[in-house]
Amino acid sequence: MRSRDELRRTQARAVARLGGDYTLRTMIAVAAGLDHDYALSVVYIAILQANLAPLTEDPALAARYAGLDAVMPEDLRRPISVHALAGSLHMPYETTRRCVGRLIEKGFVKRVSRSGILTCADKLTEPGQKRLVEQQYQDTLRLVGQLKRGGIDLEGA
Repeated sequence: MRSRDELRRTQARAVARLGGDYTLRTMIAVAAGLDHDYALSVVYIAILQANLAPLTEDPALAARYAGLDAVMPEDLRRPISVHALAGSLHMPYETTRRCVGRLIEKGFVKRVSRSGILTCADKLTEPGQKRLVEQQYQDTLRLVGQLKRGGIDLEGA
């Protein structure tokens, strides 16, 4: 039986290739709803992921808000500051601040405190956003299937 390190070395490029395809599909889909602005898309995804961090920490909460129509309430989401967002993305603060400003203008995010930014729940329930979630779901299943067909050990990951 091969060690985890051996598997990683022999499968790394295959996983990276499939992961790159998945990431590119996601970015194209998100950017389509944001004037094909990829910087704006990265910032929006990062805000969304930061807001939804409690779901990754609590399996029961994750299950409660797993459905297409189940949007996590604002009081359970975790706001993120522009400074923390810029740091997490390794982007200049001013670039990040401008992107956040544009996302606020477009109604995708809002300030909830002096330093906290949240995604707007009403935007998350729009038909276009639901289609994006459905596409993400299909793309994720596709990725998992490709990994399995490629012999990638998902259990040992």
